[in-house]
Amino acid sequence: MDVLEEIRRGLANLDGSGRMLSLRALPANAPAWVFREDASFGVAVGLPDGPVVAEGFAGARLVTADRVVDGVSGRLLRLESSIEALRNEFAVVCAQMVAPGPNGAARAALVADPAGWWERWRHLLGNAMVSQTSYGTLAELLALERLHARGDEVEWRGPLGGSIDIVTPSAGYEVKSTVSRYDSRIHVSGQFQLALSDTRPLSLLHFRFEPTVSGESINSVCRRLVAAGFPAATLEGLLTRCGLKAGCSARNETFTLLESRLFTVDAAFPGITPASFAGGTLPAGVVHIEYQVDLSGLANQPF
Repeated sequence: MDVLEEIRRGLANLDGSGRMLSLRALPANAPAWVFREDASFGVAVGLPDGPVVAEGFAGARLVTADRVVDGVSGRLLRLESSIEALRNEFAVVCAQMVAPGPNGAARAALVADPAGWWERWRHLLGNAMVSQTSYGTLAELLALERLHARGDEVEWRGPLGGSIDIVTPSAGYEVKSTVSRYDSRIHVSGQFQLALSDTRPLSLLHFRFEPTVSGESINSVCRRLVAAGFPAATLEGLLTRCGLKAGCSARNETFTLLESRLFTVDAAFPGITPASFAGGTLPAGVVHIEYQVDLSGLANQPF
């Protein structure tokens, strides 16, 4: 039986108890296991002294997990999914991951650089995620840091699905970002995102970044926030909600901040809100609105 068939049989027959079956088709010097644990299934290889890994896109994840295998506790690198309908297709990627390659070169490369292996497969399979998550979250963290530094009591609501990204007792801040050098258009998702409040004024913060080999990253700003007194557990919980769990390589992507601008969102600011319609409600049958606003020419100040 070849490795692919062995993986497929294991995924089909194991229960969700977390039991791990050794793949017998592999050589003894390149062990790997097939497993099911709760709703997740996949394959695992040993990762001695390896870093924490937490990558994911579409229906697959590459993560580290500390487990006991054959009575020995150690760190495992697991490729896992929970989409049963694509189990057999997923097994093909699993087989490629655990393959040792000539003289064990493929396994050695995987263990030495799990994130590099993941990145190659992510691009091959057509992931369009690129850096939007990282620089968008970076912008919100930089805004959080600056407001916190000036003594404001800040609450980061963006990861929780709030209509406004950051609020203080006296103001609300919606954060937008781009890696385009010249485009000043922003995407507004929903009729409530730029809706004015009776209790606090609203501002829009626009950050313009450039990808670089060194500069600001999510992790660098997080370290400064924790050092400044922002609760680490709260920060990590919110980043996890963003899909940026500790160990995710996107947290180390670096950008140079080219500019940051503050716009006051008032009655003159272009936008579509419930107040734009008669009676303060959307037309019957319309439940959601998305649109773009061109910020060029609007009054602003550096932030």
